[in-house]
Amino acid sequence: MRAIIRGSIHGRVQDVIVEDGWIERIGDAGVGERTGARLVDTAGRLLPGFVDVHVHGGGGADVMDASMEAFEQIAATHAKHGTTSLLFTTVAAPDEDLMAVLSAWRHPADWHGADVLGFHLEGPFIHPDRRGAHPVEHLRAPSPEVLRAYAAAGPVRLLTLAPELPGGEETIRAARELRMVVSLGHSAATYDEAMRAFDLGAQSATHLFNAMGGLHHRQPGLAAAALDRPDTVVELILDGVHVHPAVARLAVRIKGRHAVILVTDAVSVVDMPEGRYRFAGGELLFRDGEVRRPDGTLAGSALTMERAVQTGLRHGVFRPEDVPDVAAANAARLLGERRGRIAPGHRADLVALSDEGAVTHTIVGGRVVHRA
Repeated sequence: MRAIIRGSIHGRVQDVIVEDGWIERIGDAGVGERTGARLVDTAGRLLPGFVDVHVHGGGGADVMDASMEAFEQIAATHAKHGTTSLLFTTVAAPDEDLMAVLSAWRHPADWHGADVLGFHLEGPFIHPDRRGAHPVEHLRAPSPEVLRAYAAAGPVRLLTLAPELPGGEETIRAARELRMVVSLGHSAATYDEAMRAFDLGAQSATHLFNAMGGLHHRQPGLAAAALDRPDTVVELILDGVHVHPAVARLAVRIKGRHAVILVTDAVSVVDMPEGRYRFAGGELLFRDGEVRRPDGTLAGSALTMERAVQTGLRHGVFRPEDVPDVAAANAARLLGERRGRIAPGHRADLVALSDEGAVTHTIVGGRVVHRA
């Protein structure tokens, strides 16, 4: 089926000609191309649809609910804010619960929301002292055998791991054999331990600066290793809570526009009223835009990719021309997906923004899944 998506690209109104969900051409649609095509005139600025590799929930639903109904609610909620592709992200839990989540996903015939690219396994292979909101009783040492069992249950695309734990190096090797992306996080790794893990094939740092040691001039740790290493990418949560804008600006200046990935780390409270919710087997408080455990520990966020982009631009963390990379292309490239660019041969995942930067249209595979 052919579709024509019209909007402003690099300051000029153009047509994106889509065939069966993939971009065929960009330019002015000819008479033959328009015949029988579905026209979507966004009257806005077109960008690649946002790609979020770190989503725990949204719209009142949680990935750990382990149901297609919850999965669709999450995907539809984030699509309203410009996300066209995402990874469902788990928390540390008993094996039977993780297996239930991973095996619950089925590619549906009809879907109303962001494309689901698979799962991000965040836990249980993380350090107890850097666990954040993950329940300590469900943490375990990294294990290639356990990882293979998870992979057999469902499509694990990304693994967060603390490399300094016993079994860390062997599990990184196993993950790479399984074609998973390995991200270092929730970790007390030293600089040397982190560099060794990157040598073994880890490619990313999970929510940089959070759940890892800070930058210290004599004990640089994982954060410094990720910044120092030119062949890695780093996640940033730009909600104004997890990372100060000045530190985020430094990270982008060091890494450059092609090595920073915006993520939300969103939990079920996205688009929900403030109050008390359940998360990772415990209670969380959503108040004043922040999401915390009763003891004050940050427990994910209420962030959307729409707001992450707006926050980054407002604080000068990156420039408008950097948005397609930090919000889409870099994450797609990390996962080996032909998404995140408005270019022939790429998935027709697009977002249209108003002059004020608000999402007006979200288009997945050439199909409008949200219109403001």
